[in-house]
Amino acid sequence: MYIIIAILGIIVASVSCYSLLTGENVTLPYMQILLGVMLLLLGWSQLKEKRKGLAIFLFIVAAFSIFINVIILLR
Repeated sequence: MYIIIAILGIIVASVSCYSLLTGENVTLPYMQILLGVMLLLLGWSQLKEKRKGLAIFLFIVAAFSIFINVIILLR
């Protein structure tokens, strides 16, 4: 699980650096969706470790991030 989270973190950081260096903001919603998926996986791992408070917080933040960015992409 942590390997997938690390890979998603590297992808998010790479897309963020690309966007920062080129000045293109087209990739930002995709980056935010990947960040939301990463937070969702982090929440899942925290839920497995019996840390429900942090897991619920991560699920809420992930859902908000994914929901808002899907709306931005569909607009």
